[in-house]
Amino acid sequence: MPPVILLYHRQPSGYGRVREDDEDSDDDGSDEEIDESLAAQFLNSGNVRHRLQFYIGDHLLPYNMTVYQAVRQYSVQTEEERESTDDESNPLGRAGIWTKTHTIWYKPVREEEESTKDTVGGKRGRAQTAPTKTSPRNSKKHDELWHDGVCPKLANPLDHYLISSPPENITFDDPSLDVVILLRVLHAISRYWYYLFDNAVCKEIIPTSEFINSKLTAKANRQLQDPLVIMTGNIPTWLTELGKSCPFFFPFDTRQMLFYVTAFDRDRAMQRLLDTNPEINQSDSQDSRVAPRLDRKKRTVNRDELLKQAESVMQDLGSSRAMLEIQYENEVGTGLGPTLEFYALVSQELQRADLGLWRGDEITLSNPKGSQEGTKYVHNMQGLFALPFGRTAKPAHIAKVKMKFRFLGKLMAKAVMDFRLVDIPLGLPFYKWMLRQEYSLASHDMVNIDPVVAKSVYHLEEIVRQKKRLEQDKALTKESLQFALESLNMNGCSIEDLGLDFTLPGFPNIELKKGGKDVPVTIHNLDEYVRLVIYWALNEGVSRQFDSFRDGFESVFPLNHLQYFYPEELDQLLCGSKADPWDVKTLMECCRPDHGYTHDSRAVKFLFEILSSFDHEQQRLFLQFVTGSPRLPVGGFRSLNPPLTIVRKTFESTENPDDFLPSVMTCVNYLKLPDYSSIEIMREKLLIAAREGQQSFHLS
Repeated sequence: MPPVILLYHRQPSGYGRVREDDEDSDDDGSDEEIDESLAAQFLNSGNVRHRLQFYIGDHLLPYNMTVYQAVRQYSVQTEEERESTDDESNPLGRAGIWTKTHTIWYKPVREEEESTKDTVGGKRGRAQTAPTKTSPRNSKKHDELWHDGVCPKLANPLDHYLISSPPENITFDDPSLDVVILLRVLHAISRYWYYLFDNAVCKEIIPTSEFINSKLTAKANRQLQDPLVIMTGNIPTWLTELGKSCPFFFPFDTRQMLFYVTAFDRDRAMQRLLDTNPEINQSDSQDSRVAPRLDRKKRTVNRDELLKQAESVMQDLGSSRAMLEIQYENEVGTGLGPTLEFYALVSQELQRADLGLWRGDEITLSNPKGSQEGTKYVHNMQGLFALPFGRTAKPAHIAKVKMKFRFLGKLMAKAVMDFRLVDIPLGLPFYKWMLRQEYSLASHDMVNIDPVVAKSVYHLEEIVRQKKRLEQDKALTKESLQFALESLNMNGCSIEDLGLDFTLPGFPNIELKKGGKDVPVTIHNLDEYVRLVIYWALNEGVSRQFDSFRDGFESVFPLNHLQYFYPEELDQLLCGSKADPWDVKTLMECCRPDHGYTHDSRAVKFLFEILSSFDHEQQRLFLQFVTGSPRLPVGGFRSLNPPLTIVRKTFESTENPDDFLPSVMTCVNYLKLPDYSSIEIMREKLLIAAREGQQSFHLS
């Protein structure tokens, strides 16, 4: 394997230097910037096919890693350098980087390797995806399931944590490592203890928030809020490794920033930093080399064929590094508002009942508009989960549903990448599938997809436990055991009289094993029936949909970057905030009166009082009217960027403000509010505007 390069002795790209007075001030067309933009355009095309692999020592270098990052992370340090390196006090790293020669090796990519490697554009970002084709081993398991009713063994999450050695993804050496491992074990026991018992209450012993380490968090935040660290990719190894193996050490917002810094390009990480810390923007001028340079691509879509056109847009641009912006046909509005609304409306379209994607009840919208009128949507109080397939489902239907789930995966990944939100209320088991925890899904997860079936399953599981206790009782004779077993019942009804067969409850066409329609459930095969119901509902019946979903998601970026989060936190990452109170105090702190209004203005006080009284549906309507999205980002109004600004809508002296509706500028979250004469009139006009002002951007 021949050597390819040595590390150059030069300033890191992306940072300014003191310019001499006689230098040319117009550097916009510099060769370096042209080269960078051409490279970015090439990588963003998503059609990169790599022919070479690069190594430092034995370490294979990711294609999206800079030379500086590669050398800093993988080049060999002397013991003296290791002791003298302090990431916090010396963000540009150890001095040895700039004085030594570092060799990078290359070799051709073999075809079988090339097909599995993750490329910069994300087209082959499925290195961690389970194989889609059934291997001989999986085929045997499928045969056992279908012919013999044998389910794969339930995986206990504790097995992954109850080890005395550091996990594989922790490579740093530190005196605190033993304590880190101990805390990891204690947190796991607190979180997953109920897997050790039958019928235990699924609740943490100690809330995860109690494990947050304030000193580690402060140190992490200093690293993650330093533009220099972000732009050089100089994130210390201990932080990324602890973030994934021990996420409980850090609060959600710290891990969210860590996720954006490590999962995407430096410009996106920098944009996220500027969004969450506006004061950095004030201290650094807009033309600074620190400012992110994000490519943007605009697409125009037709509202009447939104879902079809959204699929086309994601097919073309889902894997692109460029930020997606949406405009609607025959509407002049453009920018943030229409784009946020695009994700919200497509999310709603994906919940249509006629698509056959979800378990739940069919409902109609309370305020339908246009094509929504008469359309049925699926609702589930516990959150949406995939509708199961049986072995005899039609291939054409399976292919259609899998295509929609693949599109959903790509849509959600692109939304996360571009700092957008989707508006799909997904259930906890869905997020466990996203994090590859499907093999630990058990009966306690049934309540999160169908509480009625879950209640029956719990009853039947208790009868199975009673049966096992009777069978283990040595004092019982064969005749008395038989009598005791036949006496077991569910609410006074024997198992045989329940009239159950080996089909999935609620889905009589889905057999739990071959010929299941003709196999009655008795006290003797009840254990097998219960296990099959749970496995088919949570795993076997939905595996093809989730494989397609993960396929689509990983075409944008690898799912293993989500290891910074727990399943219950993914709703915040993907869908934003939904439970923050709208009290007057919070609104006063987070919203900004301007251009004719102050916090003491009567109209502003009226507005805050009205907003604080809104119910959940009214809040969603107001948010979609003002921002384009029916949800706030994590952190609520405090995290809205730009902040909600209330300005006075002006009129001629002969005009009465009470005769006009408020209007908005969604791209900057502006509410243009007339100075109404009473709070009742303001409330009425706000609700009319929010209901009637949806799904149109006719003002620029």
